[in-house]
Amino acid sequence: MRLLTPYWPTRRATTSLFDEMDRLFENFATPASYEAHERTLTPACEVSETQDHYLLSMDIPGFKKENVKIEVNGNLLTISGERKREEKVVGTFARRFTVPNSVDGGKIEAHHEDGVLSIYLPKTPIAQAKKIEIQSQGGFFERIGLQKSTEDNTSEPSH
Repeated sequence: MRLLTPYWPTRRATTSLFDEMDRLFENFATPASYEAHERTLTPACEVSETQDHYLLSMDIPGFKKENVKIEVNGNLLTISGERKREEKVVGTFARRFTVPNSVDGGKIEAHHEDGVLSIYLPKTPIAQAKKIEIQSQGGFFERIGLQKSTEDNTSEPSH
């Protein structure tokens, strides 16, 4: 189940399939001679879920952990970074995800190794369902007068 959804503030709901295809092929049409200039990248990511956490993995080869920034603001998780060569920025990315309310934002952890960024998103403890027993006497309802006391129930009706 994938509950983390990408957040695209510039994406319009009316975008046509042709517009999306044009945008996709623009990235492939960039000549190799522009490699020294800054490029905006969209790293691939995968989200998995267990009973107690989500795990987001993102492929970011060539990005040093010092150049990757992770922020949580409310339910918005933002991951951004820049790749540098010879002190020039040659690639940047920013991905945003809407995080479910069940994630404990204060306990999120991140790990970066071999070009893969892994983000651990623990779920908050969810209250377990509690079975409510129906009482025939005593308790709150007797105290407020909605239930007859035990003495009233044992007396026999008068004729």
